[in-house]
Amino acid sequence: MQSTKINDIKEFTAEKFLKKVPLETDKLVFNTFYFKQRQLLPFHKHPVTDEMFYIVEGVGEFTVGNEQVIVGPTSAVYGPAGTFHGLVNSGDKDMVVISVQGPKPVETVFAENATIICPVCKQEVILKDGAKEGDQLVCPRCQAKLKISKGKDGKWQATQ
Repeated sequence: MQSTKINDIKEFTAEKFLKKVPLETDKLVFNTFYFKQRQLLPFHKHPVTDEMFYIVEGVGEFTVGNEQVIVGPTSAVYGPAGTFHGLVNSGDKDMVVISVQGPKPVETVFAENATIICPVCKQEVILKDGAKEGDQLVCPRCQAKLKISKGKDGKWQATQ
């Protein structure tokens, strides 16, 4: 039998989020993610693998496809196979998240040019899938109302 205690493997790094895989079978992967404030899980998808997330501690904003939701302890989020998804720790405390993925093998494809920096609080914010010029959003950290546009370099930028 395989088992683990999440609190026994809890660890955070200042550079970026930390992912651990304490349990794995031939069909499923059990992941734990540890986020300091403002860290994010980049917008990505798994072409043939579903992923279920469960928030243990902390508060953040989940983006799945073109939907965004604020999540906290006891929240669960489903990331269907082939759909871009990502998470930002927009709260004031560390965040702990569990995910289960299957079926294996798990392939990951990262989205390019999928974030903006809030001009007010400097939080990196994940854009919805299919974002377009003129879309509006609210920063999950400071609640600033932002409008997105493409800069001369082709990258997304936000203005208040």
